[in-house]
Amino acid sequence: MLIVEDDPAVGQVIEDILRDAGVSPVRVQTDTAAYSALSIKPTFKAIIVDINLGKGTTGFDVARFARQKAPEITVVYVSGQSSKDMFRAFGVPESRFVQKPFGRDDLLDALGLHQPA
Repeated sequence: MLIVEDDPAVGQVIEDILRDAGVSPVRVQTDTAAYSALSIKPTFKAIIVDINLGKGTTGFDVARFARQKAPEITVVYVSGQSSKDMFRAFGVPESRFVQKPFGRDDLLDALGLHQPA
């Protein structure tokens, strides 16, 4: 599973949630690092991507690239600034959106990994 989050603290929270759920994620902070990771290992089962990645392209662009490499990849967008309307307009088909701040269950549900606490 690939985490693309420019905020190190939020990225760490996501990574911790996934590790606690038995997943060994790869975490990157930039669009460039995400493109590289997806090119080297295009077999990620899922990508959790922040929509606003600072400089460079958006999470929407990263998700489209991920789907070009692996059409079946699960895409979960996370954002504290973007709206569900923006997600519906620009998100890849059959993706999910989780509004920041989110809880453990919100993220795991979006990934289809929900486990009772």
